[in-house]
Amino acid sequence: MDFSLFIQVIFLFLFCLVLASLETQIEGADGWAANLPTWKPAPSKWFSRLYGKIMGGRDLTLYHLLVFTLVLVFLHYPYFAGKTWNFTSELTTFSFFFIVAIIWDFLWFVVNPKYDFGSFLGRHVLWHRKWLLHLPVDYWLALIISALLYARFSFGLFKEWLAIIGIFFILTVVVIIFAAFAGILRIKEEFKQ
Repeated sequence: MDFSLFIQVIFLFLFCLVLASLETQIEGADGWAANLPTWKPAPSKWFSRLYGKIMGGRDLTLYHLLVFTLVLVFLHYPYFAGKTWNFTSELTTFSFFFIVAIIWDFLWFVVNPKYDFGSFLGRHVLWHRKWLLHLPVDYWLALIISALLYARFSFGLFKEWLAIIGIFFILTVVVIIFAAFAGILRIKEEFKQ
């Protein structure tokens, strides 16, 4: 992995951390925009059913459509700043989208002052309905899609993707440790009152 990719991964991790922190201030303890005044079409609409199938049974909200669009626009910025666009680079961009979605979602549980990180389990996280090996199935599917988009059947690129995932994992562990030492878990108790 070259140094510029390493810096890019750190930058994207910081983006995930800021986005997760912002979203905790917007949603509070109620994930998946449960109590936000956002447009939610009837679940019987065809596009609601399609969205629910793609998103693991979660409801369609305008809030989430907009925030996902924001992330995709953000990830495409380099192409508007001079980076050459091609199909291969687009696959890499979408690979990063899936990684960002996982990290951003997981960090929501870590940094949310109104949500107990210790409750990151299936029975407490109602918007992640299916779990495998203590993580939402969505995370596993997103990792598989990300790996396929990034590696494109190249063992060398797959090794690079694994290094990227490793850096994201290490940075996530650092945030968890920092949160524990900074007393965020104690702060959360104050927010619950």
